[in-house]
Amino acid sequence: MSLMLAVLCFLTVVGAAWRGARLLAHGLRQAEYPHGALCVIRGIRGVIVAVSIAALGGGVLSESKGLLVFGVIFLGEELYETGVVLLALRASLTAPRAPSSLAVANSAV
Repeated sequence: MSLMLAVLCFLTVVGAAWRGARLLAHGLRQAEYPHGALCVIRGIRGVIVAVSIAALGGGVLSESKGLLVFGVIFLGEELYETGVVLLALRASLTAPRAPSSLAVANSAV
């Protein structure tokens, strides 16, 4: 049973790492556009999921409580952090832009 769960974790790790690397590369290529930062964060999040699922799979396979605890805590903490960053980035992309003080000062002159 644990071997089957470890194989399932391995397949999930490969998929998450592949998707994370693709999103990270896409975000770095599109760095000058606003959605590029979103892709970078989503790519980092995919790699984080891959690392934590690998730790969980290793913990299941080797019956190590330390790896299981590390995988769960690392996954939860990093998903929380990247979720907050994604929330801030999305809010900044959808917020209406007010004219800057320089634009107002230049038009008055």
